[in-house]
Amino acid sequence: MDKEQKKIVIIVGAIEAIVLAFCLTISIIVLVTWVQNASPAQRIATNGAFIAWFQNNPTPFFLTIVLPVFIIFLVDAVYLIVYASKKPSALSEEERQAIQAQAREEAKKELEAEMKAAQKPVEKPKTK
Repeated sequence: MDKEQKKIVIIVGAIEAIVLAFCLTISIIVLVTWVQNASPAQRIATNGAFIAWFQNNPTPFFLTIVLPVFIIFLVDAVYLIVYASKKPSALSEEERQAIQAQAREEAKKELEAEMKAAQKPVEKPKTK
């Protein structure tokens, strides 16, 4: 990763952190100051216009505060998967083949042991 790409990643990460902090703070305030049986006018009087607007309008609250948080988490997860899959392996091709051969041998031994155990007749305990 060159310096310009690192700079872009850092800037995007900072913007994400700011957006997440804002969205999570607003959502916590909206949920904590919620009054169940209050009228919209009472909510505006007690919580202010901004928070009361989100409390009185759940669809815009979801679309502007909650949904972006989920989208950011999903995009970050996809980016992490893509970044992790592009990272080169520390093992050489010969080491990978040796590990695969060893795994095949172990699996073969386990299967042979299971087949031998399955071929032995099991004695039923005598009941009185």
